[in-house]
Amino acid sequence: MPTPTDLQRTVHVRRHPPELQGLDAFSHRCEGWWRRAGWRRKELAACAARIDQARIKFSTLDDGGLNERLQSLRRQRHAQPNAMEEVLEEGLALLAVAAQRELGLSAYIVQLMASAALARGFLVEVDTGEGKTLALALTAAFQAWTGRPCHVITANDYLAGRDAEQLESFYQRVGLSVGRVLGDTSEEDRRRAYSRSVTYTTSKEVAADYLRDRLRLQGLEESGARLALTRMVGLGPAQGAQTVQRGLYFGLLDEADNALIDEAVTPLIISRIMEPGELETACAAAWQVASALVRGADYQVNPGRRSIDFGPGRLEELAAGYEVADARLWSSLGRRGELLRLALEAREFFRRDEQYVLDGEKVVIVDEATGRPMPMRTWRQGLHQMIEVKEGVSMSGASETLARISFQSYFRNYQNLAGASGTVQEVASEIWRTYGLPTLRVPRHLASQRQFLGWRFYPDMASKTAAISAEIRVRHARGQPVLVGMRSVEASENLAEPLVNEGLILHVLNAKRHREEALMVMQAGHRSRITIATNMAGRGTDIRLDPTVHNLGGLHVLASEPHESARVDRQLFGRAARHGDPGSVLAMYSTEDPLFIRFVPGRVRQMWVRMLKSKVASVSWMGQKTGQMLLWWCQFRAQSQAVRRRRQVMQTETAITGGLGFTKGSSRAAAVRI
Repeated sequence: MPTPTDLQRTVHVRRHPPELQGLDAFSHRCEGWWRRAGWRRKELAACAARIDQARIKFSTLDDGGLNERLQSLRRQRHAQPNAMEEVLEEGLALLAVAAQRELGLSAYIVQLMASAALARGFLVEVDTGEGKTLALALTAAFQAWTGRPCHVITANDYLAGRDAEQLESFYQRVGLSVGRVLGDTSEEDRRRAYSRSVTYTTSKEVAADYLRDRLRLQGLEESGARLALTRMVGLGPAQGAQTVQRGLYFGLLDEADNALIDEAVTPLIISRIMEPGELETACAAAWQVASALVRGADYQVNPGRRSIDFGPGRLEELAAGYEVADARLWSSLGRRGELLRLALEAREFFRRDEQYVLDGEKVVIVDEATGRPMPMRTWRQGLHQMIEVKEGVSMSGASETLARISFQSYFRNYQNLAGASGTVQEVASEIWRTYGLPTLRVPRHLASQRQFLGWRFYPDMASKTAAISAEIRVRHARGQPVLVGMRSVEASENLAEPLVNEGLILHVLNAKRHREEALMVMQAGHRSRITIATNMAGRGTDIRLDPTVHNLGGLHVLASEPHESARVDRQLFGRAARHGDPGSVLAMYSTEDPLFIRFVPGRVRQMWVRMLKSKVASVSWMGQKTGQMLLWWCQFRAQSQAVRRRRQVMQTETAITGGLGFTKGSSRAAAVRI
């Protein structure tokens, strides 16, 4: 049965690429290279220059003349939605003048270049602080003039609500309406928001509404053509098809790499919670058995693969040696072994204040990429219940899945997709292969004044923490604001405690204190301010510097632990020196950071530690250089695994009719449950 998306077909359609092999795959890669080659940037730069000249000309119009030109072009765009190129430059120029008059924001040439690229279906890399919000708004307005639904998808509810509110006067000036869909939006308000010309929302909300519409359309007996006809003649939705969305025509992604890569294989699941029963009893039994097992004697831990290894037949032997009454799932030897392995994984790889936090009697997952709590997300196949047993809290019931889809599959449903982010070049090939989106880097409006002070490596966690504390004290003493990026709640609390005991005032932002996120990050540029936050805190939020801070070097960012992806590290570095302001970045890592423990062999790490501890300057220097090479190697391996995992999910979903299955490799991934 068709969804509302199927009713929006036009000739201007972005088709997501199929899984290709051999020469077809090679040809597709060559096409991707050609579409993101340097000559496209020159072409778009010339286009932006022409738009800017037209903007200067239109800026001489009075309000009446400007409104008349806007209305005329809107009617033309609505009448000929596929004739984009003929009116693109004039349209963006008029919209830029309207934005100047309503918002007081003058679009730079690089923002006009980004808007033109977005309208043509590019994923553009725009450095942090270079005005992605305005560039997205200009493109959204231009596309919404067609009368087709346009979704602007941001990183969180705060940004969606903020942008919709701040840009509302601009959209009204150009003859459009704007709505917003947030986590607490009611169904009727959602339908009203999606009926607006432009809708601001988050990936979780828009994908969840898509799934709910699929459920509403199940059982609809009439044909898709008849459903389309009832809409075209204005009779409203057909009976039984009270959908919320108008279709997935044009999607604009802010912080696009987060949605398309970091969250790509996270399954969004609409489920129904069932009463506690056999699964919970079996999980409790498995945890009881696992508690008696000894690491090294009964099982081995492989941190690189994050797996539990047993000798031949050892798992069956251990499972057979324990009997638990009143647990029917425990009666099957095979299922017993699976539960026992699951319990050991929960004990070895999932730690409180790192992968999850406790909120009262509830286990809340922490997103490892952003550090944000995800209260609507749960681990699958009993892992969540196993961790609840581990923490001694009330177990949630197992859930029955009604509908599910990964964010990767969802975004491939948009007929026209584009986006912007500060970091996409590292994943340009994967984004082209998966979504058919060419990438383009837009130059900066102002030259970067960021000073990268390099990497420093320490032999253990204690020496690294001491060095970070000393660096904070030095910068604080001169009045320079400091932002420390952490990977876990526990690490942020451990760093903050001794500094607070010394009398320093700190602002700690982590999964336990996330409600103040935007305000705390906005104020991170104030004089003498110390902010300790997870790496991705406040993404999309401007950090404005106090005027007195400029002469002190601007915001100083300390990276305390490497991420699996160098791209995410670069996002943290981008918190410094925004808008052409001064700023500095220093990375301070230890050999005991999880990334190195996971991927560096034990003997190599021991040699590395000895080099770093050496009193001989040349040997110690070699230890620092070795750290840089190992950092590159570990991130390369981690990202290679992540790419394979995403591709495996895509292949499986493509192969299964209906496209809603998941691979065994991702069966225990955290899922967003609605």
